[in-house]
Amino acid sequence: MFCNVSHCLFHADGMVTYWIFPVGVYLLLILVGDVSALVGIVSAAQDNDGKTIVQIVYDYDPNRVAAIVAGSLYLLCSVCLFARAVSNRAWWALCLPLGSMNMAVGFFIRIMLPNNPDSSMLFLSQQLLILLSPAAFLVFNYLLYGQFVADCLDPSYSRIPPRKVATWFVISNLVSSLVQTVGGGLQTSKSTSTDKLGVNMVLAGLAIQTIPFALFILLCMHVYKRIRADGISLSSETWGPIVAALLFSSAMIMLRCIYRIIEYIQGNGGYLMTHELWLYLLDALPLFIGIIVYIPFWPSKYLAVKTDLPMSNF
Repeated sequence: MFCNVSHCLFHADGMVTYWIFPVGVYLLLILVGDVSALVGIVSAAQDNDGKTIVQIVYDYDPNRVAAIVAGSLYLLCSVCLFARAVSNRAWWALCLPLGSMNMAVGFFIRIMLPNNPDSSMLFLSQQLLILLSPAAFLVFNYLLYGQFVADCLDPSYSRIPPRKVATWFVISNLVSSLVQTVGGGLQTSKSTSTDKLGVNMVLAGLAIQTIPFALFILLCMHVYKRIRADGISLSSETWGPIVAALLFSSAMIMLRCIYRIIEYIQGNGGYLMTHELWLYLLDALPLFIGIIVYIPFWPSKYLAVKTDLPMSNF
């Protein structure tokens, strides 16, 4: 059954640590983002060639209807996920509805950009919220992985101690978010050199986020391979849906990560950044699909039973 409470980071006192942590991260990102915004605003004042920030970065007017639809869907999703977390007292999972809520706010702010195309504050706010909020989705998957392996299988199934997976990967996620935040702030600059530096920093941050996440997916695949090697049928186990949900969600998030990396490699003026359609098809949509899977398959429904089948020597 469940591990000893005194040693379980996802229960009792440890639970508090894990749901407070994402909130602290967001507050830190906001602080760093505000400082970055000031840098961009100062640079913009020094080098104004008549173009707005939106013209320089996007080269299009954001579609209000698309932003309203996306924001509304993420808002509805956050309400459902929050209800799931609270009703099951899964405080460690609050990072998921918080991330979805921040995505919704980012798209709602985006609605105001066409009428305020030169607002550094509005541009920065929506840019960072949409760019950084998915970090919370990664954190949720990291935490879920550790709890699943420890509570339903056995720590030996994981190449990395399951209780350390969240810590190690969340740290890389935090570093990535901080780098992207600073880079996003520098993108508000109308100075070509400063703007390019911001793009390169965001790209570096995305790489720092994507590489560890790719390793995490390989870690998940290793566990799945061990399960199959032991002759365990997912359909016959109470926790079976969690494996499929975790792999599916991670695949959707990885699709978005790849899109963002390609987008920033192309840079400002590139095809992906100057065509809004791809923001919704390869960013907002995959992420949305990747988190709504947890509404019907909420982890608390499946994490109560531990398999008694023998482990292989694989």
